[in-house]
Amino acid sequence: MAKFRIKVHVEFVECNDPINQEPTKNNDGSFSMTISEQDAASIDMCEKSVLQTAYPTIREAVSSHLSEVSKKSIRKTHRRTGSSTKLSSIQS
Repeated sequence: MAKFRIKVHVEFVECNDPINQEPTKNNDGSFSMTISEQDAASIDMCEKSVLQTAYPTIREAVSSHLSEVSKKSIRKTHRRTGSSTKLSSIQS
């Protein structure tokens, strides 16, 4: 049975970006949020901001993972049963 490693990376980077307290998807697929210096000094606001930013990242990662697991399961089933059904229609 396969095993899966889950990796999470969170970083706080000082920047000059305008404050944006809604998670924004970046070109690399990650999500980010820009908070004020005051919020960055508050443990409660840091925690809240990290959780708000992480939520869409988590949802997207879990969705992608489960989609891949489902595709693998379908392929294994077709190999065991010798089915000749094309997977291209399933994969789209």
